[in-house]
Amino acid sequence: MNLRDLEYFNCLCKTKNFTETAKILYVSQPSVTMALHRLEKELNTKLIIRDHSLTKFSLTETGKILESHCATIFNEINEIKFEISKVAGRKIKLGVPPIIGAYFFPAFMEKLVENGAIEKVELVETGSATMKNLLLAGKVDMALIGSLTPIDATDIDATILKTDQFVVCLSKNHIIPEKEGLDFNDIAKEKFIVLGDSYIHNKVLKNLFLKNKTSLTNYYCTDEIQTAKSLIGSGIGIGIMIHMAVKNIESIKKVPLKESILFYISLAIKKNHYMTSDEHKIKDVLLSRNNVGLNL
Repeated sequence: MNLRDLEYFNCLCKTKNFTETAKILYVSQPSVTMALHRLEKELNTKLIIRDHSLTKFSLTETGKILESHCATIFNEINEIKFEISKVAGRKIKLGVPPIIGAYFFPAFMEKLVENGAIEKVELVETGSATMKNLLLAGKVDMALIGSLTPIDATDIDATILKTDQFVVCLSKNHIIPEKEGLDFNDIAKEKFIVLGDSYIHNKVLKNLFLKNKTSLTNYYCTDEIQTAKSLIGSGIGIGIMIHMAVKNIESIKKVPLKESILFYISLAIKKNHYMTSDEHKIKDVLLSRNNVGLNL
């Protein structure tokens, strides 16, 4: 079966028009017609039902079957080209969300430099939720992803690299009850410094208020984590952040939540993804227990 014929048919299924298909593919209309005839002859079936104008048509049942397989075939071809381009020298795309990139990933950089792997890496930065979609779409080769529960997906292999926990962050001068852990009632009436929707912190705070059947109304929102930390340190409001993001900031007091909320950092790779030798090298560095322990 000729791949070019399948390409013509695949485009024809999308346009439902011979003339438009020919224009898109920069070929003559008879070339599209002949490709269809060859496929019908080889498969011994009619693939389309023409209307009276001979330009528009609908697919037969067998045509619909071939259409669905065409989508799979060309997805596989694109995946083959993608995988071969990696071996041929394309940089490895490693997804690193901003907070993980700032407070977790630097511990691995020296090792990647030592192994000569860092020059082959192209960092892709976006939030964890978006990163997961990029991974599944093949836009990144592997990714560090933050989540509130261990990643359990049929199409992703994930290994937990580190666990952290969310803490209440207050100015060091803020008066707060002396407790081992704060509950919702201790902080419900405070003004909150809230990070934007792209941060998992936003979801944690909203879930906390939702769980306690109340609304978050007294807050200031920013998309910049450094701005958020400065506002908290200045006493403008309080926040809830992962411990690693604030642990070295003297102007911020960190108090655990009575009911712990965990944060998982995992190395995620799409299942059935072909791993090059360089990718294996990077994976080995990221999985090394000598760089960063599993827990704080």
